[in-house]
Amino acid sequence: MNFGEIMNTPRPFTALAEWCACISYILMLRRRLKGPGLAASFAGMLGLFFLLHLIAGILPLYLWFPGMITAILLMYFSIYASCRISPYDAGFLCVRAFVLAEFTASFQWQLYVWWALSSGRVSRTLSVLIMVISYGCIYTGYYFLEKEHIPKDEGMEVERKELLGAVFIALGAFLISNISFVMPNTPFSSATSSLLYVRTLVDFGGLLMLFAQQNRRKELQVRSENHAMNRVLQRQYDQYRMAIDNMELLRREFHDLKHYMIAIRAEKDPEKREQYLSEMEKAILTQEAMANTGNQVLDVVLTTKSAYCAQNKITLTCMADGKLISFLHVKDICSIFGNALDNAIECVSQFEDPEKRLINLSIFKRNHFLMIQCENYLENQLSMETGCLPPTTKSNKLYHGYGLKSIQAASEKYDGSMTISSSDNWFRLQILIPIQKETLATNERA
Repeated sequence: MNFGEIMNTPRPFTALAEWCACISYILMLRRRLKGPGLAASFAGMLGLFFLLHLIAGILPLYLWFPGMITAILLMYFSIYASCRISPYDAGFLCVRAFVLAEFTASFQWQLYVWWALSSGRVSRTLSVLIMVISYGCIYTGYYFLEKEHIPKDEGMEVERKELLGAVFIALGAFLISNISFVMPNTPFSSATSSLLYVRTLVDFGGLLMLFAQQNRRKELQVRSENHAMNRVLQRQYDQYRMAIDNMELLRREFHDLKHYMIAIRAEKDPEKREQYLSEMEKAILTQEAMANTGNQVLDVVLTTKSAYCAQNKITLTCMADGKLISFLHVKDICSIFGNALDNAIECVSQFEDPEKRLINLSIFKRNHFLMIQCENYLENQLSMETGCLPPTTKSNKLYHGYGLKSIQAASEKYDGSMTISSSDNWFRLQILIPIQKETLATNERA
């Protein structure tokens, strides 16, 4: 092997680097296949990568760039076909996997070339050994480093601008790092002695830029999510304040029912009498919707939701001891119960049959834990995996899950947890919060 040949990374090493980069991301994501099927798909992918680079190795130099495009497309389809992600998400991860593969292949081959030039001899066994150690260390470390930024149970929701930004970063790093191999006499080309070093350095720089983009993206995503959750919490609190004013108005109207009775007795016109009776019936139904659980904030939330359910022929059954939630903040009570009932009401409102519009809410104590359970009837069974949000029925998908996330955030604030499940045509949301000793003692005295 002459000096020119030793400067080129062997095609099998490049193929293996691209395959390992794809596998690293596939293992981070929610996969379509499991067990033997997944292992067979990995083996097939490895064969395709080796075949592609074997063919590319015998093609003329002017087909080098189309060959790399084909390799990138193979990486894209490998990730997209193996995982439950959107096309944009797959493209974003493919770009990152490609730069990672370029850096890894360049880095391990630079180590080997340095040894070969220093010792003056070539050893295939040593090149394979360096490849195994380098690939193992880089991909293992990268897996655990990148895993924190990749949500396994939810989509990354990559937008077009973010995908294009990643593509331009990868394209710039790739062109600058490889220009010396294709056009050695340009102002941007490296001297032969430093060619591999520059290539590795540029690929590493591209990898760092992609990491910086990912961290910035994660920061903006968290900020946007917090802003949306705060808007949900504020909306629930505003509804609570508005409901207090409405309840006071309802109490005054109910107090005036005696005047309705006098008017009905004195009225001789049957039509007007029927009108008065209808108005009084509505006032009575509204008064019946008023809850009395022992917690004023919960009473306001339940009264508002009960009145809505009564008007829309939704059966809301509530068995709640409001004293148990006295240690929860006003906004947390509004968030937990407001969002839970809103989601349940939205779900059952789709059913034309009123007998299927069923919602059950219960609050009770189990040992030293507060148990909150909200369940509603389902016509069709939901296909949910552990940790996933149920499919949304909202027209705006961007705000999907913020209600449940605000409930989860409120429960975790008190060292509690939220779980969701679906079985036997019922959707269940359960919240478990440890009751503080002071609160427990107060309730026992009461």
